[in-house]
Amino acid sequence: MTNEPDGQSLTRILAAIEGFFVTYGTWPSQVRLTPGHIAQLHDQVLSADAYSKLTARVALVSDPSATVVAENQSGQLYNYGASGFPKSRPTVRAREWLGLCGLKHS
Repeated sequence: MTNEPDGQSLTRILAAIEGFFVTYGTWPSQVRLTPGHIAQLHDQVLSADAYSKLTARVALVSDPSATVVAENQSGQLYNYGASGFPKSRPTVRAREWLGLCGLKHS
């Protein structure tokens, strides 16, 4: 498990997803995260409904060395650990695209 305050994992995931969209003009199909980040999202950060909505849009792939990497099947990627928050915002925010607006977190 990570030592991050609740919600920081989600913020970083949303930033990686938005960074991918801003960079490539399409949404990613998966996000690579450490096993601890995935467990924290599932057990502490998101409600069951919110977690289900997230994973319906993007696969969460366990990768012990990942620093929150959004990617697609073509090999395009946005590495939050290397790039941080995207320089601009997409017209549709990741939270909206994922259907997380208005849903309760844990």
